Amino acid sequence: MKRSIWIAAFACTLIAAPPAKATDFTLSESAILSLDFNNPGNYLYPVPTATITSEQDIPGVGVQFSIHFASTNWQDYVLYWVSDKDNGAGTLTHFDPSGFANFDLKFTLVKVDSSTSASQTLQVGTFFGPENGFRFGYKPEQMSMAGSYPSTFVSQFAMTSNSVSDIGFTVNLWPFGGWSAGPHDVTLLVQPAPGAVQIVPEPATWMLAGLGVGLLLGARRMYRRS
Repeated sequence: MKRSIWIAAFACTLIAAPPAKATDFTLSESAILSLDFNNPGNYLYPVPTATITSEQDIPGVGVQFSIHFASTNWQDYVLYWVSDKDNGAGTLTHFDPSGFANFDLKFTLVKVDSSTSASQTLQVGTFFGPENGFRFGYKPEQMSMAGSYPSTFVSQFAMTSNSVSDIGFTVNLWPFGGWSAGPHDVTLLVQPAPGAVQIVPEPATWMLAGLGVGLLLGARRMYRRS
């Protein structure tokens, strides 16, 4: 009995232990759905106007976003879709990412203006702040459904911070990507990166922590009784 109790307690310790630095993290489907703000830290001016017109959770796959860009003017052609510590729910900004090597997300371009073979090029990538003394950083890559750029890839952003002010992804109509004046609508599938540790929204994190504490307390009571 005592042996099984300590095995349970050790399992809880493993759940709470920080990951090795070589480990990458990603966002779970529920975490991707919790992103809710398009101006990290209210820092950008003019304020970006791109909007999420729909988001569809595809269980076990990812979240499919429909994004509307009003024009190819700067404030209209860029989206920074994040969880922000000072705006919106901020459910992904209360953990220490310093134990991880990279923040990863997988992106797949599904449609551009209802076409599944469009040649226009977007820039897409993970977004994170703070980064190396700056408010935020990102490393977007080109993607297209035709031409020399891939239609799907995993975006990776190196971790240099022990806190989170903004986390999510960015999408823009690359100015040299063959876009007409607009408006334009893009469908993008955002997925947890394969092989990375999945981060969940804060309430679920509390539930996991509560489960671990509950198991430890229960094990302690059983130990006293035995």
